[in-house]
Amino acid sequence: MRALTRIAAIAMAGAGLYFAGILNSIILEHPERPGAPAVVVGVGAAIGLLVYALRGTGEGEARTTTRRLWFLRLTWVFVCVMGLVGISWILGMPRQHSYDWTPYHNDAIALNECAARLVLSGRDPYTDLDLFACYNRLAIGPDRTTPLRRGLFANDVVYPTDQEMDDAWDLRSNGVGTNVEFVWRPSYPSLSFLFLLPVVALGIDTNYLYVACLLAAMALVIWRAPSGLRPFFLTALLGAASLTAFTVGGSSDLLYALPLVVAWIWRDRRWAAVPLGLAIATKQIAWFFVPYYAIAVAAERGWRAAARDLIIAAGIFVAANAPFIVHDPASWVLGLMTPLVEPMFPRGAGLIFLSTNGGAPLLPSIVYAVLEIAALALSIVVAWRARRTSPELGAVLAVLPLFFAWRSLFSYFFLLPLLALAAVSRMPLGDPVADRARRLGGLTIFAAPSRT
Repeated sequence: MRALTRIAAIAMAGAGLYFAGILNSIILEHPERPGAPAVVVGVGAAIGLLVYALRGTGEGEARTTTRRLWFLRLTWVFVCVMGLVGISWILGMPRQHSYDWTPYHNDAIALNECAARLVLSGRDPYTDLDLFACYNRLAIGPDRTTPLRRGLFANDVVYPTDQEMDDAWDLRSNGVGTNVEFVWRPSYPSLSFLFLLPVVALGIDTNYLYVACLLAAMALVIWRAPSGLRPFFLTALLGAASLTAFTVGGSSDLLYALPLVVAWIWRDRRWAAVPLGLAIATKQIAWFFVPYYAIAVAAERGWRAAARDLIIAAGIFVAANAPFIVHDPASWVLGLMTPLVEPMFPRGAGLIFLSTNGGAPLLPSIVYAVLEIAALALSIVVAWRARRTSPELGAVLAVLPLFFAWRSLFSYFFLLPLLALAAVSRMPLGDPVADRARRLGGLTIFAAPSRT
């Protein structure tokens, strides 16, 4: 069945991202270890496999036959094994503190929580957040920050050493000089921390909210999928182990991913503009999906509907950020533009990883910017030309340009299988023929599809 091949391909891409992400983390912790080319190839291959899985319209594919049944069975055996890996990450969520001793796995989680606390006390985090006070209260240090290429780090090319970061932290936290080495201002739109207000007010670990968002997004994908294919979708969502592993491991990206999944799946509805607005008001990476969403909506409902949706989404973005724009527009703009205006170090799991950890020469940042812009233009052209023959491609093409960026963090890619499965769930696949579905259904780790 072509439908099962699509779903399995996405799960395999997610499994590949899982292993690439683990290797990426190991190399970042131990730069002397080899493997950077394997990470870059793994991430690139996963993106390519996802693009392959989203080609076509999918119409009636659940009832088609396949000549390579043995290969499909073997693939689903592997997906089932990886599904157990995905389940183990969810079940192991309460024990994550024993692995990382703190719930503040990165500066996005830490700064967003401190920003939420400032809002609860009636202050503007874009102007008032004190990085050192925040980190002292959370009992974490400079290894959970984003360093900048200036001040004491001005002569570093790739990334400052742990000792350099500790020395700079000790100086600045003790009031010696001005902090120009560490990002301190919230660098995301306001919903990235406003969504946290009730959780922070109740003293709950925000990582549980992120995992809850993932589970909710997975449930929506399964709900939208054809009933006979739901066990396969569920197995694939778990088999794409990058989703559970790196969400449980610590990621705030689910705050934008959940409303983005809703907007993409139900983009044929007029109200889809609302979750799109929530997504773009949460994190900038959601902005990359906007042109593809507009193309897809225009192909289905016309350009007037697409323009209307974008106006509504922009209105929600402005409304969510209005208090901070009014209070101090310059600080708010600086916060959102941090990735562009601040001198960031090269970092990531994309092409740049070959230079930072793979031994390849590091090119000027403008070269990577040109590659990113070229990839963006090409992706939009492809999405436009395929808007009727492959209307779901935008769910993956949106993130492709970031593979070539100066900063191509692994967090940009690990959620792609979720978005791809959301896209496939809205395809007119149909339900599988009962007898064939039962034979293949034994390869899910859940119940086989019901009789039609």
